Amino acid sequence: MNGRSATLDLNLLVYFEALFIEGQVSRAADRVQLSQPAMSLALKRLREMFDDPLFVHTSQGMVPTTRACELIEPVRNMLQQSRELLEQRKTFDPGEAAGTFLLVATDYVASLVLPGIIQRLQVAAPRAHVTVTPPKVSQLKRWFEEGKVELGLGYAEQPPRELHTRALFTEHVVCLVRNDHDSIRGSLSLEQLCAFPHVEVRSMRKPSYAIALEEELAERGCQLRSGLIVSDPGVARDVVEVTDMLAIVPGRLARRYAQHGRLQVLPLPFELPALTLSMLWHARTHHDPMYKWLRAEVMAVCARL
Repeated sequence: MNGRSATLDLNLLVYFEALFIEGQVSRAADRVQLSQPAMSLALKRLREMFDDPLFVHTSQGMVPTTRACELIEPVRNMLQQSRELLEQRKTFDPGEAAGTFLLVATDYVASLVLPGIIQRLQVAAPRAHVTVTPPKVSQLKRWFEEGKVELGLGYAEQPPRELHTRALFTEHVVCLVRNDHDSIRGSLSLEQLCAFPHVEVRSMRKPSYAIALEEELAERGCQLRSGLIVSDPGVARDVVEVTDMLAIVPGRLARRYAQHGRLQVLPLPFELPALTLSMLWHARTHHDPMYKWLRAEVMAVCARL
């Protein structure tokens, strides 16, 4: 096989992956910046190469055949190896970076970590942009595979096995209480914890520490009084500042909120398992110098926290 044929064959594998992801010729063509007629021709050549239709039209759209499903992982592995070969000599100058870093994080994690990240990026990579998407656990693996997100930050107890992970820090949850609360001053009893309504902070589902807290209280024969459910921890802070309601939040955020002197940060009357904030990324970006640099920046920010 000559060099030109090898290059064309590798490109065909790129087109195959795009077709598999998009399930439509026109969208696959847009994904790899190819014209639709050229993508249709590529599909014809792929069918000839593998002696299989690969993708067939149904009432639900174009779906992969069993042969295509068998091929996708070997094809992705081959493409990944090829990309790593090309990136071995690739250098990255953050000052020249003009793209968008795609992150996935809850509102809480973003509010805790993002200010420091943006502060560093403005100095080192002023032309770069950051987009943060709230997590959707059922879609997380696919988002990473398709490049819709490049870096995840969260309290992931069981992240997808396909992702690389790095623990950044551990912490415990605490209780936020108004500084001039009528009944709670300096310490928190089990009775007080359960007597006053709570502001619950959650996005798509309850965080793991909230579930652990409910289980611990159930063993002690009591439960929290829910007064408000919000997705933004900043809203929880604002509500707690002007009411007798309580909020259970991770310690670092609580201490930051209490710096102005209007809130108490109190330990729970019992200890819950520690939370571990982790960084997650896909093999697609594992060796990319740009994302190696970004991960180092995130680690530096979290080390200061």
